[in-house]
Amino acid sequence: MTDGETGHDEPSFAEGSSVEDEERRRRRHERNEEHRRKVRRRRRRKRILVVTAVALATLLVLGVVWFWWTFGGLERFPESVNQTGAQAPGTTILLVGSDPGVTARGRSNRVGWRDDLVRSDLVMVLHLTADRRALYVISIPGEAVLDVPGVGPGTLSDAATAGGPRLVARTVEETTGVRLDRMAVLDLNAFREIVDVLDGVVVQVPREACGLPAGPRRFDGQAALDYIALQPCLPRRDLDRVERQQSLVKALMRGAVDGGKITHPLAVSGMLRATAGHLALEQGFSYPEMLGTLWSMRHLRTGNTTFLTVPVAAKPFARQDGNDYVLLDQQADDALWAALREDRLTEYLALHDDAQVLR
Repeated sequence: MTDGETGHDEPSFAEGSSVEDEERRRRRHERNEEHRRKVRRRRRRKRILVVTAVALATLLVLGVVWFWWTFGGLERFPESVNQTGAQAPGTTILLVGSDPGVTARGRSNRVGWRDDLVRSDLVMVLHLTADRRALYVISIPGEAVLDVPGVGPGTLSDAATAGGPRLVARTVEETTGVRLDRMAVLDLNAFREIVDVLDGVVVQVPREACGLPAGPRRFDGQAALDYIALQPCLPRRDLDRVERQQSLVKALMRGAVDGGKITHPLAVSGMLRATAGHLALEQGFSYPEMLGTLWSMRHLRTGNTTFLTVPVAAKPFARQDGNDYVLLDQQADDALWAALREDRLTEYLALHDDAQVLR
């Protein structure tokens, strides 16, 4: 072999440098690509965050607008319940409604909860059982004579005039012996709006009166109001009006819940707005508590809701100073209220075939 020759080829310095340069370029390219990927991921996450934030902000604004639009008309009055009586299992709420046919000339239908209390003709004690599976709606005639604390015999309208919502609540608590959980005041013009949202309701008229035969009858909103108004042609006067109030509320439940309207967001929104626009709740009855109460009633249907009227005297009608009154049967009432306090109204009805239950 000549000088400089070896038994195998060895890479030259130039070739080694070329390989190293290629490796460096490859690594630099990979670093650049990784950097680009990170930048793209950051930009993508940023875009997602921005879009999500905008969507959430939009939903929040729309939610606030919807909430204000739906519940903006709801009024508040001082806390009035929880004064006396026993705490019954379940939930017991007093609902007082104003007579939609009594509106002073030149005034709007909405005159405020104070006037609604004084003009009250619908009085219902709503009792949701402890298992949340049944609701009992017990009507007290608006003209019923009760023992008003500090006043004496009188109606709930007299209690409202003398002491506002606190005296109304105390009168009912002392009459029933039940400590109320909440109280609500409703202008019954809400019924007109709810019926129209439902495109009318079919009411099972309990008995013939004022030329209206017993049986199913379809009403629009205004006709529903006329139906529950006290009229001279009602032979049993306030007792007939109570039956009509109950049959209308039952028809509303049938149309909204049994009829499936409660699953339609627009219909639900319309019914909530129609109710809230004519409703007053206690100051302490918060929106979360109110929505929680509604949620607890989600299993209710007309099939597990019972409408009944507090027992009245054998001769229930009286008149004094030009005013009509309804006299109650105190002994029979005590049995009913005792069953309410113990959450055993089902047993009470099984033992009292003469109970005034809306069929």
